[in-house]
Formats: sequence, structure tokens, C-alpha cells
Amino acid sequence: MPKIPASEREAFFEKRRQEISDVALRVWAERGFGTTSVAAIADAAGISKGTFYLYFESKDALLADVFRRHSLAPNLVQMLETLPHVPLEEAVHGFVRAAWRHLSEKREIVLLALGELPSQIDHAQALFERVMLPLNAALAAYLEERIPPERAAKLALPIAGRSLMGTVLFTFLTQEILGAKRSFPIPEEEVTSTIAELFLRGVASR
Repeated sequence: MPKIPASEREAFFEKRRQEISDVALRVWAERGFGTTSVAAIADAAGISKGTFYLYFESKDALLADVFRRHSLAPNLVQMLETLPHVPLEEAVHGFVRAAWRHLSEKREIVLLALGELPSQIDHAQALFERVMLPLNAALAAYLEERIPPERAAKLALPIAGRSLMGTVLFTFLTQEILGAKRSFPIPEEEVTSTIAELFLRGVASR
């Protein structure tokens, strides 16, 4: 590690951790987590294996850091917080479009999560608690405010919200990652609109 003033060490340390996390995400998305050694990550980041361990105690610790840094939830929660006075239909369509856009922009983290989380149950649980639950709670709270009380009383709104999130995620995975787009080259706007309409005419139907 280069010699730097004590006052700048924390910022330098955090910057280097960010750089290593960014490199690891790119490498793991291309090669997979299990088959990529610490040495390979260090080499891609332009550091030695020994230097790697100054920043992360293990590859698992780095994986947790990658998932923490590349979360989708904050942007979507912030978007939901701007919608109290937006009509329900507009809000649902806007949420689905925003979620699809974020998944597209974060394709590498989606690929990593798809490949690794099924075998990394501790990371999967931590990611769900940190990323999905806040988003789920915010979406359920919004639906409670906007869906007619008689309809809301018949639903578990956290499950309703999660069903919308799950539909977006599953459709994105099948359409954009697993190749369904080749057989069904449907424009993105039509895909997101269909997801929103299915939700609105089912869960949120009057």
C-alpha cells in the first residue's frame, strides 16, 4: 500500500475496496464465483494476492461486499417515496419500468446472483433482508394507501407487493438472461406494460 497521510487513509481504503469490488463483480459475472480464485481477482485488480487480504479477509467477504454495494433497492425505494399522490395505475407502470431499467443496468449483479445465491444461502438471506424486505415494505405501504379498503382487506399486501417484484424479476431473467427474447422479441415497453396490467387487473382490481 502506498504511503499516504493519515487523514486520507480511510478514504483511500474505501476507494480501493470499491475498486476491488467492481473488478470482482465483472470477473465473477464472466467466469463465475466458484471457479475464480483470489489470485485471479487480485491480478484483474492490479494488486498482489497479499494486498487483497489487506482489504478483504476472504473471497466470501468480498462477495458480501459486492452484493451490498450493488443493490437495486435504494433507488426503487426512493422512487416509491415520491409516489404518494400519483394515481395507482401510473405508479405501478412507473415502478415496473424503473425496476426493469435497474435490472438492465445491473445485469452483472443479476448474473452473479443467479449463479451464486442458490448455493450461498447465508448470502441469499442477508441480501433478501437488506435489499428485498425494505423494498417489499415500501411497496406494501404504498398499496395499502392506494387500494380500496375492501379489496386490501382480502389481500396480504406484503405478498401482493412481492408478487409484483417477483414477476418483474422472473420475466427479466427469462426474457433477457435465459434467451426467451430470441423466441419472443417483444419491445421492452410492451413487456413492462403487460406486467403492470396483469398486476393492476388482478391484485389491484376494483
